[in-house]
Amino acid sequence: MITEKSLLASLNSCFMGMGMPEPFDGRKTLVRNLAGKKWKSRNVGKLQGMVWHQELGWGSVEAVAQYHTGQNSHLAKGGTESIGYTFAIRRNGQIVLGNNLDKAPWSQGYAGRPGDENGEFISVMFEGMFRGNGVTDPSAGEPNYLQMLSGLVLWHSCKNAWGWAEDALGGHFLFGKPSCPGDTLEAVVKAVRVNRPAPSAYDFSTVTGRQKSLKDLGFYSGAMDGNWGPQSKGALTAFQIKAKLAGDGVWGPVSEAAIRKALEKRGDV
Repeated sequence: MITEKSLLASLNSCFMGMGMPEPFDGRKTLVRNLAGKKWKSRNVGKLQGMVWHQELGWGSVEAVAQYHTGQNSHLAKGGTESIGYTFAIRRNGQIVLGNNLDKAPWSQGYAGRPGDENGEFISVMFEGMFRGNGVTDPSAGEPNYLQMLSGLVLWHSCKNAWGWAEDALGGHFLFGKPSCPGDTLEAVVKAVRVNRPAPSAYDFSTVTGRQKSLKDLGFYSGAMDGNWGPQSKGALTAFQIKAKLAGDGVWGPVSEAAIRKALEKRGDV
């Protein structure tokens, strides 16, 4: 069973001997708003991945918690019960646990996406304001190497704990906010996601590859013609429903990861 204690212990063992700050449990020290809007609960065992964010400011983890829980919070009138991320990474590389794993902060949610992106993904905020799409503040800079190292260690520990594939790491840019987490972290996310490319038979970047995967799984009976029409969409919808995903017929990172796992069980990947 994955718990906050076991995950922090795993992270600490990774950092031992590296001269990095010990991961910090901030759940009792970061400011909370007992009257604030409460987070929803989620099933820890069914978490599907991790999403990186940037602070978009030059404050601190404590300052972000103060803002999210304060009266002027943009997340909810009167503030939220706690900081709006599961983890945060300070500029010195320290990883801070901000919420219980079974809490679903409103981090990467946006209108129009099927499913519960906040309930399905762990959110991680990097302190700082980083250059990227739409970031015009002249003070914007870059995440430092300590932050990137800690981010990757956190990702690797969670990936192993939940058994995720490489493409379970995402950025807020994949959930409707192009400026987050900035160009550099976006590049890291993309590099991780393609670290294990699909075999040529299942090149998920092409329609033909997607059709072949659905055909081999028994959901698609049409021609592999590279045309994503009603039959292809219907096959994907049928797979999604069987896999207990949102049956919208849209090929996204969650559906792709589920298809990859289904193929792995068959021994095709």
